[in-house]
Amino acid sequence: MKRIRSHYKLPFLLVLVLVTGFALISVINYQVTKKSVHRSIIQQDLPLTMDNIYSDLSAELTRPLLVASSMATDTFLKDWVVKGEKDESKIRNYLFEIKEKYGFFSAFFVSAKTLKYYHFNGINKVVSPMDSHDVWYYRFINLKQNYDFEVDVNQASENTLTIFINYRLEDEKGNLLGITGVGLKVDSVAASIKEYKKRYSRNVYLTNRKGLIQVHQNRSFIQHKTISQLTGLPKKALDHLLTSDTPFNFEYYANEDKILANARYIEKLDWILFVEQNEAASLAEARLNLWRTMIIGGIVSAIVIAIVLLIINHYHRALEKLAVSDALTGCANRRKLEEEFIRFAYRNERSNLPLSFVMVDLDNFKQVNDTLGHLQGDKVLQTIAQLMAKIIRPTDILVRWGGDEFSILTECDENEAGVMAERIRNMVTEIHWPKIKHNGKDPRKNVTVSIGIAIFRSGDDLTSLQERADQALYQGKQQGRNQVNIAF
Repeated sequence: MKRIRSHYKLPFLLVLVLVTGFALISVINYQVTKKSVHRSIIQQDLPLTMDNIYSDLSAELTRPLLVASSMATDTFLKDWVVKGEKDESKIRNYLFEIKEKYGFFSAFFVSAKTLKYYHFNGINKVVSPMDSHDVWYYRFINLKQNYDFEVDVNQASENTLTIFINYRLEDEKGNLLGITGVGLKVDSVAASIKEYKKRYSRNVYLTNRKGLIQVHQNRSFIQHKTISQLTGLPKKALDHLLTSDTPFNFEYYANEDKILANARYIEKLDWILFVEQNEAASLAEARLNLWRTMIIGGIVSAIVIAIVLLIINHYHRALEKLAVSDALTGCANRRKLEEEFIRFAYRNERSNLPLSFVMVDLDNFKQVNDTLGHLQGDKVLQTIAQLMAKIIRPTDILVRWGGDEFSILTECDENEAGVMAERIRNMVTEIHWPKIKHNGKDPRKNVTVSIGIAIFRSGDDLTSLQERADQALYQGKQQGRNQVNIAF
């Protein structure tokens, strides 16, 4: 116990030096000013800016929503659809007039009956569940709501990134006739965002309820970055932020600068508006004093961080190894198998590499435990696992599935997997077990293996693959054990 406690003396002293030195020098000269500025930004500056931007942006994006709503109630459009979508020029002219009248980038209609995508230039395409660009259509239908905002590329206009306002078109009985709406260039909305930044010296962006960036002045963030990636907020705070209908204040660090942010839900858009301010910009004068203490604080912090990292890394590696391996045999465990299966399946679909799942079950193993005891049973499992590890390839994954079952994930085709399985089966039958003190017949000599093999098919998951391999294995058990069977 004394030895263990002594290991904490140096880290404790280093942390004490860090806290004392940095607190005395830094906090006294800087914290008072920082708190004052922080309070002013949170309580006054950000809420006021948020209200102004919220009003402007809501008005800008509500306008196309109102137009899409009027299209969804337009008797011409309903009659044209009900009468069989005859005379394509009528719908083309209608959509063109909407586009030109309101200055939108796009206007469209998708028929629920024919699945034709009508554009102001004519029929653009026929939507299909097999086309990844048409996922929006089926997703929106399943939402069972009147409208939706969607950021996507506009295939009808050179794949321009566009904000689409989708609206349900229904007949008098509530039957779906199609989806209509308009599109705005993301760049046009981003220009407004850029203007807000210039006017208010704040960062402004919009996300959906899942936290995915929908509008941002940095186009590479749109549909690719999430609020979690930008802010690093803990899950609890993030969940509250994305589900709350009331304004929400939070803060995070980016490039060592504290960012103060305000979030507000825009109900009509079903999006969340974020307004951020870099606290450092408001603390320029106070930071001059802070730099005098940064050298001392930085050196001490670096020392403590390095020590903490070394300790954390040491225990992390140990815990990581325990988390993905079987303590008895050293094989991978099911958790590791699930992780590796995702990678193997991706390689199979991406590069068309073969993939097989091999189930290995020890025959007559219960006799070993019952006759010689579990200690000898464990040694049998360890021995067979070690020998199988020598037969499989370095890239294969050997897993202790549970009890006396093992599995192998391998990039082999049917023939290669069968050869490997036969080698394992022969290896087990030829093991020369060391003599032990025992009065009866050595039950270890009766230990054989029944093996089932399943070849990966498109659409397989780990469960379906395992079930087929298990069925092949069970077939071998019924046919007398000690054999290899391939599932078809």
